[in-house]
Amino acid sequence: MDVKSLYKYTFNKIKFISDSPTLESELLLSHVLGVKREKLYLIMDRNVDDYLSKKVLNFVEKRTKGYPFFYIYGEKEFMGINFSIREGVLIPRPETEILVEESLKISNGRQMNVLDIGTGSGCIILSFLFYNKLSKGIGIDISGTAVEVALSNARKLNLLDRVNFVNIDLLNYYPLKAFDLILSNPPYVKSEKVLNIKYEPRKALDGGEDGFEFYPYLFRKVFSMLADGGFVIVEIDDEMGERSIKIMKSMGFKKTRIIKDLYNLDRFVFGVK
Repeated sequence: MDVKSLYKYTFNKIKFISDSPTLESELLLSHVLGVKREKLYLIMDRNVDDYLSKKVLNFVEKRTKGYPFFYIYGEKEFMGINFSIREGVLIPRPETEILVEESLKISNGRQMNVLDIGTGSGCIILSFLFYNKLSKGIGIDISGTAVEVALSNARKLNLLDRVNFVNIDLLNYYPLKAFDLILSNPPYVKSEKVLNIKYEPRKALDGGEDGFEFYPYLFRKVFSMLADGGFVIVEIDDEMGERSIKIMKSMGFKKTRIIKDLYNLDRFVFGVK
């Protein structure tokens, strides 16, 4: 089978399940064949050996059954950086990039001691450290798989000298030093909706009956770990903005505000100790 035939087969199979079948088909084939995506169309007439052809067909079969594309591909771009991911780790979302962008604006290149709560693939803290060259930080996660993947990404980005990852529950985490910046994308999906999610880790998504279960404790813990003048940015569901701000103010946070996403929905809350 040649590359062109494999591409047509892939596209026709996944177009019913994917929002971007052209992109996925190109990425999948370039990944399996070991060529850059932009050069794929230069080799459309090239024959593909049976081993690689079967590999493509197996991946396509998994995808048509609803398996997330980026688990198959093994990478997801975030903040212009390719992060390795695998099953058991939450797939980075584009909207979360705003959290990093805002923290970079506020830090303005200054040296920061950073904490990322529920780090997952490490994409949040590693992106921040990649662009803020003076800072150091720690990412914590209850998932051992997530910590393994985050460490792998830190190694790939040559950031192991400025970051550490710890497999621990926030309940049991007591840092020796206060943080200047705390970032988090905690679980905020309502439990009833999480039941429909097959492959991504439910612990990283399940925010309880109303999605807000984790937040009161999170804000209280964050306040205790921040240095005076330190700031926090937390991702929220679009219905949680005012509720989050009210709790933050009651705990002593100042300069609180809601940050909107690209769809003008409440997506993050900000506060200063």
